[in-house]
Amino acid sequence: MMNEIEYLLAAMLVMAISTYLTRLTPFLMFTPGKENAKLNFVAKNTPPMVMMILVIYMLKEVDYLSTEIFYTLFALAVTVGLQILKRNALLSIVSGTIIYMFFVQM
Repeated sequence: MMNEIEYLLAAMLVMAISTYLTRLTPFLMFTPGKENAKLNFVAKNTPPMVMMILVIYMLKEVDYLSTEIFYTLFALAVTVGLQILKRNALLSIVSGTIIYMFFVQM
């Protein structure tokens, strides 16, 4: 049976190897200078996926019978509108968050 020090050293070794492998894997999978379809897919689809997760998270706790729904939907409309017009995920998310927080603090 392992004593406490051996257990901690084993846990640290597993964490170090796991961290090293997760850092090394992209360099082994993707050769420099070549286009990769998987990487392009991830780069293209990550912002909409993140925004959808944020929308679901935001709407799950809304009290639909109070006035909270109005500023929630307004912030959502601003976020969607900016995303359609500017195609900038950071601008859309930050603007919608600022508007939502402004109305929450009023």
